[in-house]
Amino acid sequence: MRLVVGAKSDVGRMRDDNQDSYLADEPLFAVADGVGGHLGGDVASATAIRVIQEGTREGAQPEQLKDLLLKVNSAIYEKAQSAPHLRGMGTTCTLVLVENGSAHFAHVGDSRAYLYRAGELAQVTEDHNLVGRMLSEGRLSREEAAHHPQRNIITRALGLDPDVDVDLITLELKENDRLVICSDGLSSMVEEEALADVLSAESDPQAAAERLVDDANRAGGEDNITVVLIDLKGESGGDEIPPRVARSRTPTESPVAEERTGRGWGGRLAWSVLVVAILVGGAIAARWFVLSHAWFVGTNAAGVITVYKGIPDEVAGVSLKKIQQETVLKVSSLPQFLRSNVMDGIKVDSYGDAQTTIRNLRQRIREFKQPRPTPSPSKKKS
Repeated sequence: MRLVVGAKSDVGRMRDDNQDSYLADEPLFAVADGVGGHLGGDVASATAIRVIQEGTREGAQPEQLKDLLLKVNSAIYEKAQSAPHLRGMGTTCTLVLVENGSAHFAHVGDSRAYLYRAGELAQVTEDHNLVGRMLSEGRLSREEAAHHPQRNIITRALGLDPDVDVDLITLELKENDRLVICSDGLSSMVEEEALADVLSAESDPQAAAERLVDDANRAGGEDNITVVLIDLKGESGGDEIPPRVARSRTPTESPVAEERTGRGWGGRLAWSVLVVAILVGGAIAARWFVLSHAWFVGTNAAGVITVYKGIPDEVAGVSLKKIQQETVLKVSSLPQFLRSNVMDGIKVDSYGDAQTTIRNLRQRIREFKQPRPTPSPSKKKS
C-alpha cells in the first residue's frame, strides 16, 4: 500500500497565535499541541517535532517511538528548567509510524488519532485529560464529555514533569483505510458524526483536511486547529498527492492572518474558475481581475515584507501579483512560527487592511526582541 496525505493547521478564531505543530514526513506523522498558553506552548510543540525529526534521520522503527517521546519529554523539561519564562510549558503529541500495513502509535495528551474504515469512525487514542479520565471511569457519557467545561484540563503532557507515561498502540491496516491525527481544536469543535461525514464526502485528503478546519472555525474556532490525514491506497490506484513537507510551524497560524484568511484564498471554486479561464484563453482578463480585486502581504526575493496586489501563485506560467509597497521589515526578524505564514502570503481585502497587517507584523517583531515575563507554572491549557 502507498500513502496519500493531506495536512492543514490554523490559528482558529479565538487565539492570538498557533501553538500547534505537525509533522508529515512519510512514513512518520505527528501532531503536537502546546500546553501552557503564553508560557511557551509554541516552543514546546516545535521542540517536539524537532526532536522527533532529529531522532529519525536514519529511519524510524516501531520500537523506537516510546523512546522518541521520552526524549521529547526530557528536551522540553530541561529547556523549561533552564529558562524561567518557559516554566510550565509542555505539549501533547500523537505520533504514528505507518509501514508494512501497520500503524504504530505513541501518544501523550489529548490530541487524537482516528481510524475511518468502511464508513465507520473509531477513536484510536485515549484523551489524557480530566474528562477522559471521568469517561473511562464511567462517570460521564461520550455526549457529556464532548461539551464538559473542564475538558481542557489535561492530566498528561510532555515536558511538565521529568517522567511521563507513553501509550503505545498498533493497528493492522487495510486498503482504503483513513487515519486522522488532530489537535483538540478539531475534536472539541466537530462532532464525530460530522467528522465522519466529511471523510465520506471528500476523497482527496487535502480537501478533507481543509474542510475539517473550516468546519471547526465555523463552529467557533475556540482553539488552534491541526489535522493530518493519511489515506492507505492500493499500489495502482489513483494519482498520488505528495505528502506535505514536515513543519514545526504552519501556514495559517498568525493572529495577523486569522481574520483575513477566512476560508483560504477566496474559496476553492472561485480560484478553480480563474484557473480554467486562464487555461482556455482568458489569461489577460483573469489576470486583470485578480490584480484588480485581490491583495496580500508576502515577501520579495530579498526576504523583505512586501504588499502585493494579486495572489502569490503563478498559474500556467502567468504571474498573478504586482508589488505595491516594499517595507523595511525583514521576514527573518519575525518569530519562526510566523515566517512561513508571511512567506506563503497573508490575504487581505484592501490596501488599508494591508497597512494594518504591516503594523501588526512590526509589533510582532518588536515583541519578539523583548524577553518574556516570568509567569507562575500551570498545567492548564489556555
